[in-house]
Amino acid sequence: MRFSLYLDDYETEKIFSYLRWVFLIAAVFLFYLPALSETLQWNKKSFPILLSFGLVYMTAAQIALHKMNSNQKAFSIMTKAGIAFDYIAFFWLIILSGGAFSPLLPISFLIVMHATIYWRTKGAIFSSLFLTAGYTAVMLVGSAATDYSILVFLLNIMFIWIIGLFGSMIILRERKHFRQKEIYHELLVRDYLTDLYNHRCFQEQMKKLSQKEKPFYIVMGDIDQFKPINDEYGHLAGDEVLKELGGIFAEAAKKYGGQAFRYGGEEFAFLMPDLDERKLEAFFSQIYEMINKKQFTSENIQITMSFGVTVYDSSRPKNESLEIADQLLYLAKNSGKNQVRFESGKTLKNQPLIGAIASGN
Repeated sequence: MRFSLYLDDYETEKIFSYLRWVFLIAAVFLFYLPALSETLQWNKKSFPILLSFGLVYMTAAQIALHKMNSNQKAFSIMTKAGIAFDYIAFFWLIILSGGAFSPLLPISFLIVMHATIYWRTKGAIFSSLFLTAGYTAVMLVGSAATDYSILVFLLNIMFIWIIGLFGSMIILRERKHFRQKEIYHELLVRDYLTDLYNHRCFQEQMKKLSQKEKPFYIVMGDIDQFKPINDEYGHLAGDEVLKELGGIFAEAAKKYGGQAFRYGGEEFAFLMPDLDERKLEAFFSQIYEMINKKQFTSENIQITMSFGVTVYDSSRPKNESLEIADQLLYLAKNSGKNQVRFESGKTLKNQPLIGAIASGN
């Protein structure tokens, strides 16, 4: 997990999951460490049940968190369930640790902040309301009210709202700054026309992948005879072709665990880690199938594309693999176009009439 003052929802949820473990370990010490438990004299009767409940939920949530990303629906369900768990566990601990006078009451501020992250102002208000209702119930079923206990109760309610809502305001401001930062970053790394990552992002991602010292495929692609399209149909039609190709490439790259880029003009690039050549052939098969079926723009323009493919090799000079992919691309274009040339010597030729790819050497 990276350390930053600006964290997305996934990273924030990881922090809250780690905090749960911190509080669980601290609670075990407070309830069972003789030097503390004898002083505090807290009710231990149902704590083992709470402890078991917490261990089961937190372990399951931790495993799920490491296997999903913030775009999955299950992530949203898990975060909401986490806030509900925090609420139940919090009041359970409050009841066991002194009721309305429990020293653990400040944990309520974290619950308000957690709810605010996902539901903004509504989350802050409703979580404060539920905490107030729960704390009031604990107060009413506890010992007889005195002037002192009522004063403490009112002060705690006031702090739940003031500190909780003030902290929530800070969180909302931080989230706004984070969103703005994301927008500015997207403007820097996205191509406005195709919505693919741009040349700058390609170089950054290639550098990151090369630092892992694991092989990955570099693919360079170019639209065959794109200039005549601009000349015959106009540059707006040419832009529409590029935009529609961007959608095709983004979909195919995502399916095969890679990234698609607009390298410049009518040239595109892909970085494809964790693939073998057989899967890469399936990747090109899908791309060609989608291009063959696609009627580009209202003019029903048909296009073809050529590609060059190489494997990044850390033993080579930094840019040599990229240069080889580029050379293979132009070899494909000079050898009849509408085909893929691999560094291994294999050639995959698009056969639009039968909707398949034939291979040869």
